[in-house]
Amino acid sequence: MTNYHLPPRTLIVFGFAILLLLASFYYLTQVWLIIFGAVLFAVFLLGLTDYAKKIPKLGAYLERLPHTLMVGMVAGLLLLIIGGFLANFGNELANQFSDIKKMIPAAIIGIDNYLQGYPTIYEWVTTREWFVEVRQNPEILFSQFGQEAIGSIPMLLGGFVSGVGTFVIILLLGLFFALNPAMYQRSFIALVPKVHRDKAKYLLERSYDALKQWLVGQLVVMSFVGIATTIALWLMDVKFALALGVTAFVLDFIPVIGPWLSAVPILLVTLILAPDMLLWVLLMIIVVQQMESYIVSPIVQQRLVDLPPVALLLSQIIMGSMTGILGVALATPLMVVAIVWVQVLYIKFTLGDYQLKIMGQNDEDLRHDRYNQPEPMQVVKSEHIKISD
Repeated sequence: MTNYHLPPRTLIVFGFAILLLLASFYYLTQVWLIIFGAVLFAVFLLGLTDYAKKIPKLGAYLERLPHTLMVGMVAGLLLLIIGGFLANFGNELANQFSDIKKMIPAAIIGIDNYLQGYPTIYEWVTTREWFVEVRQNPEILFSQFGQEAIGSIPMLLGGFVSGVGTFVIILLLGLFFALNPAMYQRSFIALVPKVHRDKAKYLLERSYDALKQWLVGQLVVMSFVGIATTIALWLMDVKFALALGVTAFVLDFIPVIGPWLSAVPILLVTLILAPDMLLWVLLMIIVVQQMESYIVSPIVQQRLVDLPPVALLLSQIIMGSMTGILGVALATPLMVVAIVWVQVLYIKFTLGDYQLKIMGQNDEDLRHDRYNQPEPMQVVKSEHIKISD
């Protein structure tokens, strides 16, 4: 290998910059998560743009359009779809969520009445100290909860405003990234020594491909879960089917935890309004989740390496404890990027396993991968040595 020596002053500045960057990851975690969320949204827009250009017949015409116009058209189409959904179902959705919120205090009574039909479980639950206190004097619990909630209203309102503001910032930044991705790519690559800039570009390309496939595939899976849940609840005549289906759609973005979190309000509403349908609704949830895991996900994400559920769960717990809900939501795509960087920087370029299929690649992609074998790199190095001689 050819050794490249940097002046001591450059090494000091470079080391100081690395320390500042690491410190920013610790002290400005939320800011970096917002930036990553914006990058994720940009990848989503660019991915939809790429897929639009592959539409038979129409794709040939779209390919000729300027990039900014294509991204604007895709963003406008997304806005039109969301706006159309809200225009048709917005009022009904808001009313359903409001009614569900009002029903929460009645949940404890419904749970108590339902559990009485299962003596063994009911006997175990009723021996718990917290359940005895709630059943004997539930007003005290709700009073304490109300006092805490009233005292927390300013914080909750501030968190809501901050959350909405964060979401808007992510969308705007992501749109700017998507409109001119080449400029930001060049800025990143410029920070890398010239001899490694092609590798840096390759790293960004592999990261983009993996994130694009995961995001678009995840959207398809989320849509299946949301639509299937809404239709199934509507057919079983369970109230608030639309609100519960939208909840299932949104929470399914979080693998492992999300589907089970969405099951809680569905079962709770069913328990209060239609307890005789509880087992059927539980069976429906299990069937939808099994279809998602074993049929839909393998089809739409067949090129993407499956992420280990244990690793996903651990990443969500770690990110949740460090950064809150935003970290939990972004834990999986962060893991996708981390795996790609390990595969590219360490396994492929450091260990020399050039036949490794990077996450998101198939056999055809590997054959056309410009780094699928070490020979070209060795030729470049030998020519460099010869010129320097």
